[in-house]
Amino acid sequence: MSPDTSFQETKMKRQTRKQKYNDLANAIGQMRRGEPVKRIGAKDGSIQTHTVVPVDPKLLEHEVLADCLSWLKKYHVFCNRHDSGSFQNERGQWGCYGIINSGDIHGMLKKNWGKHFEIECKRGSGGRLSVGQQQRRKDVRANDSLYFVVHGVEELEHYMGEWV
Repeated sequence: MSPDTSFQETKMKRQTRKQKYNDLANAIGQMRRGEPVKRIGAKDGSIQTHTVVPVDPKLLEHEVLADCLSWLKKYHVFCNRHDSGSFQNERGQWGCYGIINSGDIHGMLKKNWGKHFEIECKRGSGGRLSVGQQQRRKDVRANDSLYFVVHGVEELEHYMGEWV
């Protein structure tokens, strides 16, 4: 890997003018109230995720994903693991698969007339939701479907309990 390539991979997206002004207005308001300044989000626009119910903070994302798939299987919920990425074949051609920024698990709820749901798994201690994932969550919910960000199986039970 050349030095130029590694720089391009680590370079973050620039903030939009609106994001900069919102962040600045928030910081000024905090200073006026005498509070310590905490920025709204990261430069790339991602937001921090937090648990709704207590979960094990030591769990890694792949463990949360496996636990969630097991729980859904236990309750006979139709779902599939979803992944996206790219690959290069033997001729050097690149290809892509999956839906970019979609949840880690996709499924349909039998008892609710086939209602679509997506679950985005994050590690137990929390994670970040990228701008693309935020937009996907907004789009899914706008189309009368379910989108949950979970940090453990306890949180999945909290969200899905009424639907299963």
